[in-house]
Amino acid sequence: MKLIIHKFAMLLMAGCLLVSPAQINAFALLGPVQPWMQFTNGVVGPGDIGGPMQIGSGYRWNVPVITYGFDKSFLDYFGSNGVAAVKSAIQIINDLPAVSSLVLTNYPLLTLNNNATANAQNISDLKSQTLALLLEQLGLAHPSRNIFVIKQWNPFFSPAVYDSYYGLSPNSVLDEPLWLNWFIPDFIAMRNFDPQTLTTSAYVNDTLYTAYIYSESTLNGLAINANDQSVNVNFAVAENSLNLGDYYTGLTYDDVGGLCYLLSTNTVQYETLLPSVSGVGANSNSIVNGAWRAGLDKITFVEQPVNIVSGAFLAMTNQFNDIFVTNGNYIKQQVQRVVATPDFLFSVADTGKNDVSTPFFWRTGTTNWINNASANGNISGEGPGVIQPPVQIVFNKLGPICASIGSQSEQPNIANEVYPWGTFDGSTHGPIIYPITQTGTNAMKVRMWLERGRYPTWSTISFEWNPNTAIGTQFSFQTSTNLQMWVNSFTVTNNGSICTYFDNNPTSLNQFYRLIQLAQ
Repeated sequence: MKLIIHKFAMLLMAGCLLVSPAQINAFALLGPVQPWMQFTNGVVGPGDIGGPMQIGSGYRWNVPVITYGFDKSFLDYFGSNGVAAVKSAIQIINDLPAVSSLVLTNYPLLTLNNNATANAQNISDLKSQTLALLLEQLGLAHPSRNIFVIKQWNPFFSPAVYDSYYGLSPNSVLDEPLWLNWFIPDFIAMRNFDPQTLTTSAYVNDTLYTAYIYSESTLNGLAINANDQSVNVNFAVAENSLNLGDYYTGLTYDDVGGLCYLLSTNTVQYETLLPSVSGVGANSNSIVNGAWRAGLDKITFVEQPVNIVSGAFLAMTNQFNDIFVTNGNYIKQQVQRVVATPDFLFSVADTGKNDVSTPFFWRTGTTNWINNASANGNISGEGPGVIQPPVQIVFNKLGPICASIGSQSEQPNIANEVYPWGTFDGSTHGPIIYPITQTGTNAMKVRMWLERGRYPTWSTISFEWNPNTAIGTQFSFQTSTNLQMWVNSFTVTNNGSICTYFDNNPTSLNQFYRLIQLAQ
């Protein structure tokens, strides 16, 4: 039986996998971090929620309707324009036709653009960031980054060892053309797969990448770059590599190719149903749970209803036909899923409280994803598995970022820049900037990070001021060396966001700091 199912899984997806022979493309799959995926080898890094999966070990949703909603923090900060931005990202997913009728060549190799006005104002596009995070939570990883990953470090990877063994001149890097044939797959894995053949690929959206191995005192890894630096790189949305002013117009060929693989009815794997799924009527207590199941062909996001008076989420019931395979036949059973709270909840919070890098967003990880590897004959394997809710996507309250930079003999140079969220596209309309205009009171926050020493041995200390004042109230951030004479470093206005101040000036060791409300 398993042999039959695995043959189904390797069939090309009719319609979905039409591709021009001249194009070479690839996608990567996301799943829970495995023991071999080490930070010291560069496989996972800060902010990663998972690692790259092998083909056949991907994780996906197995319910056709996914709900989403916004909590009060999101509504207060972004307002109706922010809600519309997130919904427009979701609509891009909803607009995808069923995989069985989808033609990949209808999707471009590049959808990334840059708005010069938004770039000049340091604005990050809320819609585009949401779209990238949605793909991640649907089971797609960064494609180009995972073309090559180090499974296990070998001392031979050190350029000094390699060069000494072969009598070569000392090298600082080990370029891909120099790799020996046993590097792959024994010590280096390829985790990027062509949508047409499902074989490994060094391309993303027809852009060829190459790599080199680096070895440093505390960190090893692979650096992956476009092979031809003179050509434009066709970034996939799943790369999640937005710069200021960047925005997406939609999904690329490889983004859709990855979703096609996960949702295809030819991708059959043994799966259990989500705990919230039950039978209907007389069948309520006798459904088949664990079974071989094909991809859903189509997933739709639906907004979770709310009580218009209290704003609380209301439970909703989705009924659907669950199809599983037994004895070579497709069997249909009617099931339902009662959803009390959104599968995807969009929020706003202070994501930089314990992180000097001040991440722009935080999201739920992969630790609760269900690994069905053993049931699929992949004993103790990485997958395949099922993604299960809840998912929370939290955007930071981006605000002013200030820095005091200088040397012992120089006066501090105070840089004051604002890096807000916004909504923009390629039109001539100016960007919408968040947070929205507010009234009343709000607890603004000013966080100071004091950096001591120099990289990589520095240490950081943080302090916070949290005045709860009327929106529009101005404050002066001041320093002193004697608690008597105070000097204004910068001013900040309460708009409900977070002002982050970095001070790595050596003279700050002998300084005092305060935040003073200015007269209105």
